[in-house]
Formats: sequence, structure tokens, C-alpha cells
Amino acid sequence: MHASSGPTQPEEFRLALSPDTEAGWYTRLALRERLADSLPARTLIDLTAVVTELVNNAVANGPQRPITVALAVDHETIRGEVTDQGHPAAALPKRRAATPPGALGLRVVDQLTARWGVAAGSTHVWFELPLDKSG
Repeated sequence: MHASSGPTQPEEFRLALSPDTEAGWYTRLALRERLADSLPARTLIDLTAVVTELVNNAVANGPQRPITVALAVDHETIRGEVTDQGHPAAALPKRRAATPPGALGLRVVDQLTARWGVAAGSTHVWFELPLDKSG
């Protein structure tokens, strides 16, 4: 049996979601189904938590338009984006202001990612998550 420490070549993942209460569940299912064999277990757990929180935030606060999840996985990092097609004026505040008391989901994103933010003039939330090399 061979344990994988990460993908051998860049891998892309894209998912379109309806903005409903099942979006987070479907996201978790799709991530596990697609990436369980190519990512370290700890990385998949963290990635699933981050993407689910961002999708749930888009469902709760977005314009009720389709949500897109896009990931690019290389040997070191997962770069991701969750887009809800919202109006830029409704975008999350800058990174530090985006974690006020009660914003626990965004605290999870902040704790688990190396970097994250909102693309200027949009509601596209991006993040970078390092691959766990320990196991």
C-alpha cells in the first residue's frame, strides 16, 4: 500500500452549487469524493472545513445566485475561491474586520488558511491552504 503525500501534478476542482441549505453538505461530499485519494487526511479535513464555511456564508449572506467553488492543488498549496455573484458593495470587509465577535466561520477560515481575503471590487473570497506534509 502506498500512502500519498499529495498530488503528483497540479489538480483542479470546480463545483457549481445552488444557494440553498444543502450547499454545504453537497460541498463536503464532493470534496471527499474527488480529493480523498490525492490529499493528506489532515489537509482534506481542513480544506473541507474552510470551503464549507465559505459556502455557508455565501448561502446566508449572498444574493441567492449560484455559488462557484474553484480549487487548484499543487505540491505545496491549495488555492481556492468561493464566488457568490453578489454585489461588490456587500462584500466582506477587509481581512481583520471580517472576524468580529460571532463570526466563528470566518475565524475557522482565518485559523486554517495561510492567507485569505476578498478580491477587490467583488464577493470572491480566496484562500491559500498549505498541504500537510506530516502524514
